[in-house]
Amino acid sequence: MKKIMIWVMLVLAAPVFGQKNILNKTSVLFVGYDPAKALPEIKRMAPGMMSAKDFIAQYPSRMPAFKELLSRYFSTVKTIDCRDWKPEDSQGYDVTVFDFPTSILEPEKREKLESGKIENIPARYLPDNFDKPVIFIANTADVMGRKIGLKLDWLCLCLDADAHHVNANHAIFKGQLEKVNPTLEQKKTPEGIFHYSTGANVPKEIPMWRVQKTSYSENKGARVGLVARGNRFAESPDTETISSGVCLKDVGAVALGRHGNFFLWGFGASPLDMTDEAKKVFVNAVAYMKQFDGKIPIARKFNDRMATTDDVIEIIANATKEKYNDYVKEIQSSNSNRAVRGKLIKDKKAAGQALTPEEEAIFPYIDRVQEVDTYEQYLKKRMGNLSNKFGNDASAFRKYLTENLKYVYCNPAGSFEYSIDEDVKHVGISNHDVKLLEKCVTMLAANDQPELASRVLKRYTNENFISANDWRNWLSQNRSKLFFTETGGYKFMINTYSK
Repeated sequence: MKKIMIWVMLVLAAPVFGQKNILNKTSVLFVGYDPAKALPEIKRMAPGMMSAKDFIAQYPSRMPAFKELLSRYFSTVKTIDCRDWKPEDSQGYDVTVFDFPTSILEPEKREKLESGKIENIPARYLPDNFDKPVIFIANTADVMGRKIGLKLDWLCLCLDADAHHVNANHAIFKGQLEKVNPTLEQKKTPEGIFHYSTGANVPKEIPMWRVQKTSYSENKGARVGLVARGNRFAESPDTETISSGVCLKDVGAVALGRHGNFFLWGFGASPLDMTDEAKKVFVNAVAYMKQFDGKIPIARKFNDRMATTDDVIEIIANATKEKYNDYVKEIQSSNSNRAVRGKLIKDKKAAGQALTPEEEAIFPYIDRVQEVDTYEQYLKKRMGNLSNKFGNDASAFRKYLTENLKYVYCNPAGSFEYSIDEDVKHVGISNHDVKLLEKCVTMLAANDQPELASRVLKRYTNENFISANDWRNWLSQNRSKLFFTETGGYKFMINTYSK
């Protein structure tokens, strides 16, 4: 009887759109939880960072809802339980949709480096050379993509129901299956945007596109969406950003985007909770990704804690007394809100009422108060290694970084570490400009500071040539294909997509 009711619900929920006489020949494999199988073990949080209650409530209908939607457009749609999926299962399909993470191929581990530092090695879910087109739903992107260096990383699991700064001219809106002119409505700009310098010129209200019917801020049990870091996301030819979305982060956070053969659909709703327009865009995205078969990422990001010049620009903007005062107000407000909520939870527990899993998780920490840094401490944290040079002179610090921004080097292996590359500054050409390589080859050929020239060439490429002639030949052959990536290693790389 329960299965019959689910089938009726899906049929009634199916809108008239998408009733195609001719189905698209793209074959799709959907990977999620098969309701015919037992529930997975649920610990502190259910899969997808959902509450146990809501995961269990959606368990019977989520996979059938996706299959029903996809089957209205595509000739071949198969589902498989994420616990059973293996990489070879995707080989016979044009596009694979991962709703939840699959079984782990290699477990997470910790390694001690020569420096004594402990490095966390993320679990592996996919081979490095996995080249089939993929769509990830919400945080599945970060879980499965972190080990293989995808930019679809976890900036914040806080994406709500609306998209903004939408590229409505993208193919997933103008796609071959459905033409969608997204309905935009003026809404209040998320407050978090104004906490970043990139939000300085964003209006108080911006046009938004509703993607799902339910907002997690209204329904705490809804599956929360994921936004990836927007800093330098689109710097390489293997990426594109399509929209941001309502979240706690900056205006450039990525809600819809692509890295190589992997697509981030950051929103967490199943088709039962998607708007009609969002359903159309979702199937367009599936059809769109078919063309990226074999187009694996070129510039991979293995450290989501590395600094970028976007971060440095943010540091410059925040090294002011005004921003410090904003910081103090924010911490004080956070402490006040935590105290109010903590009292409510304590009173609830004292009255013998059962706490929710979320309340149980935070109960040990409800009396914690975040300390407010002094202005000197605040500046020191933002200046980093340069604090010894500038002390409390924020004006001089900002001037120095601004004037030397084109010589900034961000350590790909560091945790928000940056410095001024004195070698590049000596040459006098930005490390993002291919003319730097040309100049260093010329210097090497003329025996003009050859050690410096060689250091720069090796630091900013993946090559290890010795002679100026070899460097010149390589540069001549590849100059038109070179691009600079910060998150991919802070160097020039070759666009292997280019013919």
